[in-house]
Amino acid sequence: MYYEWDARKDSENYRKHGISLADGVAALEDSEAVSWIDSRYDYGEERIITLGVGIQGILYVVTTEIAEDETRIISVRQAETYEKERYRQGRPQTW
Repeated sequence: MYYEWDARKDSENYRKHGISLADGVAALEDSEAVSWIDSRYDYGEERIITLGVGIQGILYVVTTEIAEDETRIISVRQAETYEKERYRQGRPQTW
């Protein structure tokens, strides 16, 4: 899998969450990761939320698939307490 992200968004994400978008790769590749489609809004593209473990613990990662083997990382942050519990239970969040 190839991951990409926008350098400007990476700077914004780090400023806002203290985590680089690159740090989300480990969470996306976590064999225990839990993912689901974010259907809360019409983003104009399909967005996927993943809860997985990275260097900073359980992370909440937002991505979109560019091609079959290419994913754009949009946002990465620490998971909230209830999201960590969802990860531990191995169930996707329902919106």
